[in-house]
Amino acid sequence: MRGKKPRCTAIILAAGSGSRMQSAVAKQFLPLKERPLIWYALHAVEESRIIDDCILVTAEQDIPYVREEIVQKYGFTKVSAVIPGGKERYDSVYAGLCECRDCEYVLIHDGARPFVTEEILKRGLQKVKETGACVIGMPSKDTVKVADEADFV
Repeated sequence: MRGKKPRCTAIILAAGSGSRMQSAVAKQFLPLKERPLIWYALHAVEESRIIDDCILVTAEQDIPYVREEIVQKYGFTKVSAVIPGGKERYDSVYAGLCECRDCEYVLIHDGARPFVTEEILKRGLQKVKETGACVIGMPSKDTVKVADEADFV
């Protein structure tokens, strides 16, 4: 007989301001195919068989918007808390970790990265079980362009 499934919590980071993009709207809230970018990460968590609940970390001033226009509007039932992040990413991670309750595993994901899948989550959890911790990365795809003297590419 198999034992009880270990509890797994996802922390989704969405406290960034979008300053590098020079956008009035934070990147995680920009629309992609008529949904905010963060919807895709939250949807993957919501549909996941391995994740039990989700802590959503956002900027303090964005909490009402995130609760109403994202969590409630799209029916994300696994979001157990929407909490304020910190000044730096590590502050937001710490805030999310402090909110974790009775979980054996924590998966942390950047809410502005929409392409997380169940397969990625499963592989990450498996490596954490094997080694105690892991970071998931994707191979970089560099683009090299050649320009002439007139800057024509």
